[in-house]
Amino acid sequence: MRFEMAALLWVVAGLAPLGAATPCSAQIRINEILADPGLDWNSSGLVDSRDDEWIEIVNAGPTPVSLDEYRVSDGGTTMFRYGFSGMLGPGAVRLVLGSESVAWEMANGVSTTGLSLNNAGDAVRLWRVVGPDTTLADSYAYASFEVLDDRSVARVPDGASTWQLFDGLNPYSGTTPPFGTGCNPTPGAANACPTAVEPAAWTRIKRLYEEPAR
Repeated sequence: MRFEMAALLWVVAGLAPLGAATPCSAQIRINEILADPGLDWNSSGLVDSRDDEWIEIVNAGPTPVSLDEYRVSDGGTTMFRYGFSGMLGPGAVRLVLGSESVAWEMANGVSTTGLSLNNAGDAVRLWRVVGPDTTLADSYAYASFEVLDDRSVARVPDGASTWQLFDGLNPYSGTTPPFGTGCNPTPGAANACPTAVEPAAWTRIKRLYEEPAR
C-alpha cells in the first residue's frame, strides 16, 4: 500500500519513477525528433531554442488508441515534459512543439523547461502511466550530429525500426549512421522522402566510362 501511494504521488506531481519502469510493447512510438531548431517551427514570429523544439509520435498499429495515458520525458530527468490526450488513429501522427510542452508544464505546476532536448545528445522517452504503474512504451537516444541545426531524425517509413536523417536544411556527409535523406523535416506529416531517379540503361552507363575513339 505504501509503495502504491508513493508511486501515485510521483504521477500526480508529474514525475516518472524511472527506476521502477519496465519496457512494454506498444503501438504508440516516437516517430521524429528535432532538438536544435534554427527556424520558427511553431510559427510564433520568433526563433526560440526551447519553444521551437519538437517531437512526433505515431500510432503504428491497426486500431485507434487513447493517448490519455501517455507522457514524454527527456533522458536526463525523471520529470514528464508533456502529457498527451485524445485519440490517435491507425497510421496517424501527433506533433508536440516545445511551446506546447511549456503550456502543459505551466498547467501542471512544474518547471517550464519545455521538451528540454539536449543538442549534444539526449534521449526521448515515451511512458504509459496506468494508475501506479509506469512503463516505458518507447525510447530513442540520439547523438549530436543527428539533430544539428534543424536536422531531424525519424523512423522511415512511419513507425518502422529504421531511423534516418531528414537533413535537407543541413546536409549530413558523415559515415556514421543514421544517414541523410536530403529531405526536409516532416513535422506532423508522413516521414516520406520522394526522390526523383532518372532511369539509365546499362549500355548508357558503360559509355560514360569507355575510352574515346581515336
